[in-house]
Amino acid sequence: MKRKWMAAILASALALGLVACGNSAGGEAQAPAEAEKEAPAETEAPAEEEAAEEEATAAEEGKTLKVAYIPNSMSNEMNAYGYKIMEENQGDYNMEVTAFDGQYDSQTEVAAITNCIGQGYDALILCPSDINAVIPAVMQAKEAGLIVELYSADLPEEYREYRDIFVGVDDTEAGKNAAKAMIDQFPDGAKVIEVGGTAGTDAQIRRHDGFNAGLEGSNIEVLDYQATDSWSSNETMAITEDMIVKYGSDIQGIFCHWDGGATGCIEALKKAGIDGTYIVAIDGSRSGFDQVKDGTQNVCISQNVVNISLKAMEVIRNAADGKDYEAENYVPLDIVTKDNVEELPYPEW
Repeated sequence: MKRKWMAAILASALALGLVACGNSAGGEAQAPAEAEKEAPAETEAPAEEEAAEEEATAAEEGKTLKVAYIPNSMSNEMNAYGYKIMEENQGDYNMEVTAFDGQYDSQTEVAAITNCIGQGYDALILCPSDINAVIPAVMQAKEAGLIVELYSADLPEEYREYRDIFVGVDDTEAGKNAAKAMIDQFPDGAKVIEVGGTAGTDAQIRRHDGFNAGLEGSNIEVLDYQATDSWSSNETMAITEDMIVKYGSDIQGIFCHWDGGATGCIEALKKAGIDGTYIVAIDGSRSGFDQVKDGTQNVCISQNVVNISLKAMEVIRNAADGKDYEAENYVPLDIVTKDNVEELPYPEW
């Protein structure tokens, strides 16, 4: 009986083993077919993620950008006109541009940058009074993810990694053009003075450096140079008056860093009863064009504010949308003289 019972148990175990093996073999045979059925579900997830990313990118491209324009001062006609162009054209670039007056005060400009970071702005357009003073705030804006653009004034070269974009003219080249105008007028040499813009500003530094670099190897002698405390024609008039006292009729030419400042130089010469001084200035403002027309200013090296402002918005839009853009954007200069002043568009600032 015991043997029969054991035989029965062994027979049952063998039968169960065969059944189990049969199921296992069947499962292995069916696995590939089931995997093939489930494969599309696995490939759908990346496709869905890609579609979601494309939708997010499209939404970002369609986003209205909140842009802060922070110039050194809105009392500067060039800055005010630049903002006017931005206001008139902001819809074409799907942005809202708000101006914050720097009031020629670095602390005010830094406070504006910091506030805009906190208020969730997408981009900054900066034209600082002191390019060094704003560097910590610019670094903070960059870290916060804002697009940082420098407008007409750039950061020192060693800090340019903290801005995304520069748009403006090449002020070094403008200074060199001023030097060339002097050399062309006085091929045998002359004695001139230089009256600078606001000390420490990017334009003042680069226009001065470009002018002196352009004069190297020439017979032009710079008798004296003095920068202003602000872009003030009253200051340029006072500086010129002092230099007239020091050098008198030895002054054959004056290079002033901007057209409005040249107005002060011209007034000082009139008061002193001096005629025929050759005057070169940079900017391309109404005063520069008018002074070229009436013959009191001989050369105006002109920057096109309309083109600079439109370019400023265009590049920010491209950067925000993930499109290709140039980090440095130099807008060409015009050399305005009595021979072409009537042919060029009259400036509105």
